[in-house]
Parts: sequence; C-alpha cells; structure tokens
Amino acid sequence: MLVLRAHHLLCIQGYVGNGYNREFVYNMNRVIKTLKYNPYIKIIAKTDVICSACPHNTINSLCEDEYKVSYLDNEVLKLLGINSNSVFHYKSILKILKEKLDRENFIRICSNCGWFSQGYCEKGLFTK
Repeated sequence: MLVLRAHHLLCIQGYVGNGYNREFVYNMNRVIKTLKYNPYIKIIAKTDVICSACPHNTINSLCEDEYKVSYLDNEVLKLLGINSNSVFHYKSILKILKEKLDRENFIRICSNCGWFSQGYCEKGLFTK
C-alpha cells in the first residue's frame, strides 16, 4: 500500500513527467506505475513516498516548506471530508476528488504552489 500526502492526490493528476530533478521524476514515475498495480493508498498529512526523492525534503523528513504543504494537505483533507490515515482504493478517492473539487477550490488551495503557474495540475484535474 502506498502512503501519500493528501495534496499529492492533486499533484499526481497533473503530472506530465517534469520535476525538480532526475531522481524526483524517476520516483514519481514509479509511484504512478505502482498505483496501477497496487491501488490501495493511505492518505496522510506528512512526508510520503513522493517526498522521499524531493530536494526540499530535509534530513528530519520534513519539507523545507512544511508550513505551506501542511496547509495544502489539511485543505485537501477538509475538502474531501476525510481524515489523515484513511485508506482508500485509488479509484474511489479519485471519484471523491472529482465530485468535490471545483476550479474555485483548486485555485484557493493550490495558487501558492510553485507548480501552479505551469498549469499542469489544472489541466490534469479539469480536462479529462
């Protein structure tokens, strides 16, 4: 079972193969492939398997921008109406995400993210 930060549910939808560095991209590709073959996930509000290859992950397993990413996680958990440590089949959490996330909430939650201006997440979330 994969363990994912709540806000990474949104990031994955917009992922197009770009990332912070080669290690991050390799890891993200591995995570997305794993979701196809092992679709059960535990949703948390702290560092996860994606963070493990991020250059912003510190020695203490905290993000350099922990305040910002904790906000993202908590807002996604509230929006979806779920608690941290909840377990879902990936397709069922995507269904909940599709039902509850609109552009207004996406902008409210994600506009401070460095990737927001790239438009990947918005395209991945709203043009499928």
